Amino acid sequence: MNHQTRYLLLYHPLQAKAQLKAIRQRLHSLSYAYVEVATSGDFYADLQGLQTYIPNTKRVIALGGDGTLNLAANAFAYSEVEVALIPCGSGNDFARQWRCSEQQWIEAALTHASSAIDLGKVNERYFINIAGVGYDAAVVAASQNKRGRWAHLNYAWQGTKMLYRYAPSLLQFSTTKAQEHRLLMMCLANGRYFGGGMCLAPKANICDGQLSCVQIGAAPFWRQIQALILSYFAAHTRLKQVNITPVSQLDVHTANIGIEADGEYIGTTPALFSVQRGALNFVMPV
Repeated sequence: MNHQTRYLLLYHPLQAKAQLKAIRQRLHSLSYAYVEVATSGDFYADLQGLQTYIPNTKRVIALGGDGTLNLAANAFAYSEVEVALIPCGSGNDFARQWRCSEQQWIEAALTHASSAIDLGKVNERYFINIAGVGYDAAVVAASQNKRGRWAHLNYAWQGTKMLYRYAPSLLQFSTTKAQEHRLLMMCLANGRYFGGGMCLAPKANICDGQLSCVQIGAAPFWRQIQALILSYFAAHTRLKQVNITPVSQLDVHTANIGIEADGEYIGTTPALFSVQRGALNFVMPV
């Protein structure tokens, strides 16, 4: 990229103060032109506003967590705009799969070329990391208005409470054939990490044209606790109630089950999940 390239800094106003200052200084030192856009919390208003920048923007640098990155993915999917990330949210689960320092992310955002990666899609909304139905969506719904320094602890607390209260659902769904299982949750994973550090889908790959379908079946309370604890070490995959298979498309037919995408509650089933191969030009840190 040359000095005339236009950057867009997309930032979460409560999470990116120090990182925003650092990236501004670097852009000024390089004489790169840029504009700044703060997220408002209104997804569709932000989405519409961001898409007006497509014709004049080469690279977007998203400063925030998975929610900010989800907004960028939805705004710039299937466009020529490149999306870079500087993770500074409460979870940063998508970024975990690289295990890079903040400085590495900053350098990549300014100097690395982009590569086409897959996105997931649930109904009309894209996701870059993981989307799911059931327990995880119920936890997100209970946590969605809690922001700031205590957000991660609140998420863990809501997750523990909901595990005791949430009744597994009988889900009817189809891939190549119709299936019916009573599940605590079912997630479609493009990335590997979820829920503040759980390695939910250890073999997920953002460039393989597949989503990992992770099903956690109904089981006694203590076994569900075991599954979630073991998932922090990617050891849950050996449990009987856990099943992981690759899919390119999955249709959930059961109605009125909550859906979350990249940690944002987005509605209820029925839902069509699919992989969108090479849909986003993303700047990887390594």
